[in-house]
Amino acid sequence: MVNTKTRTGPRLDKLQWNMVQVARTAPLFRGLSEEEWVEIAPMLHGHCYPKDAYLFFQGDPPDALYIIWIGRVKLVRHTDHGRDVVLEVLGPGQLIGEMAVLDGRPYSATAQTLEEVAVVTIARRDFFTILERYPRVAMGVISELTRRLRLTNELVRSLAVDRVEQRIARTLLRLADLAGRPYEQQDEAILIDMPLTRQDIAEMTGTTVETAIRVMSRLRRQGLVTNARSRIIVLNPQELKVVARGGK
Repeated sequence: MVNTKTRTGPRLDKLQWNMVQVARTAPLFRGLSEEEWVEIAPMLHGHCYPKDAYLFFQGDPPDALYIIWIGRVKLVRHTDHGRDVVLEVLGPGQLIGEMAVLDGRPYSATAQTLEEVAVVTIARRDFFTILERYPRVAMGVISELTRRLRLTNELVRSLAVDRVEQRIARTLLRLADLAGRPYEQQDEAILIDMPLTRQDIAEMTGTTVETAIRVMSRLRRQGLVTNARSRIIVLNPQELKVVARGGK
């Protein structure tokens, strides 16, 4: 892990400026002035992680808020029955650990990198300083927590009532929004530009690896998805939306 904490000289100014640009992409920090960012910049610290590394584990004390700079991170909940459930996959500009940092309770999930990742962190004590000084940030926190609550409610509802095919289709569409880019070999196709295993798909949708393999094979036979170099390609997003809604 590379730690780019406080240094002196011109590189510090450039590094801090880059970290400020990352932090200000997070919705809760929008609206802060340049003068306010100058005050906040010394509280920002950069870290780099390789693929499959852990930012923190479920149950760790909440030492810092994380803002993703580069790469993608999955949040994994370990259940009492020994299963792992991927709660969310997050990308650049998104926050990790804000709820634990706010209430002081241990992180409720494990954060693991899906590829090489760089993050900006804000220590818990510094984050509370920011909240006290800048009420606009506190309002942004409320909005972010509301978004997370809605996502959690949707996940619980989906696990309870949706078929596995629906959950997998919905997950692929969400990942296409997060990490998709046009697939040049076919019109309207979307390449999910992040490595995904069948294990990943199973954990994201609350099913077994065997079931995930069976469903993905069925979607592939239907011409809705395919694979290329450990990447999933959504060939027909509109038809996959039909599956996600419970059709076909």
